[in-house]
Amino acid sequence: MRRILTLIMLLLGLGGLLLADVNIVQSLENDNDLSVGDRFYFHLRAEYPLNRVVVPDTLTNFKVIKVERITEAGLPAHFKLTIVPLLPGYHSFPSLQVQPVDSGNPIAYTDRFRLNIVPVRAESDTTLVDIKAPLKYPWQSPGWLYILAVVLLLVLVFLFFWLGRKKSVPEPIKPVEVPEPKLPNWKKSLQKLLDLQARDLLSKDMVIQHHYELSWILREFIMHEYRIAALEMTTFEIRVAINRVGILKSDEVIRFLAFCDMAKFAKHKPSLEETKAMEDWLKSYLLAFEVIEAQKLLNRPPGETDAANR
Repeated sequence: MRRILTLIMLLLGLGGLLLADVNIVQSLENDNDLSVGDRFYFHLRAEYPLNRVVVPDTLTNFKVIKVERITEAGLPAHFKLTIVPLLPGYHSFPSLQVQPVDSGNPIAYTDRFRLNIVPVRAESDTTLVDIKAPLKYPWQSPGWLYILAVVLLLVLVFLFFWLGRKKSVPEPIKPVEVPEPKLPNWKKSLQKLLDLQARDLLSKDMVIQHHYELSWILREFIMHEYRIAALEMTTFEIRVAINRVGILKSDEVIRFLAFCDMAKFAKHKPSLEETKAMEDWLKSYLLAFEVIEAQKLLNRPPGETDAANR
């Protein structure tokens, strides 16, 4: 019974694949008398708009140098692929996966096709020879003149360094550069938040970009402050990490990151008031570390405080 069900499912899948291929109309352009390096074009059309053509990484005998998605008024979007053969001989171009814009339409596959790539010279010819003898261009100087010019150049270079060594100039005293005080992590992140607000991406309807950078500021702060690779983690992984380490207001941090994820990935468009409230929370969260830093300075012994100020 299990074998029968498996066979039925295989036949249904094969039937769906064959049905999907019927929807694609493919055609070739400039595919006659091709040599290595010549370009030809592969057109893909369907009754519905196409979104993407997947070119396999295993393609070796051909190189797809350009994939154009063409949209014309009154016609569904279609593709034009510019392809270059790399080797002479008979070669088969593999089937490509074509994905539609609407998921309700089937994913289709192109038919394989075979091309004869004409070699540019005979197989037995392995020697490169000049077609004509080298020609002299007008006003060409004799060869000895170039040698003389090189010798003079070497003499000038030697004199330049030799005379320069004689007249050595004392180096000016460089002023001692006082290193700038290192900004704390909370202050760097706060400045990035203020810069993001000044760009006013929300007024330009760049909601996803705004929430992406908003989430990045907090993730970068967590990475530098707590040594957690938050830039490479999902929100769930960050939750596990900060619960293990124990950071300030961990529940509110996760709520903030989840809010940004909704805007980035779930196509949720929060209101301006919601976003402003989250920005105010992030600002107050970062400023809380200023208080913590001041308390640490007050709790230090006098000697350590003076050394830190220096």
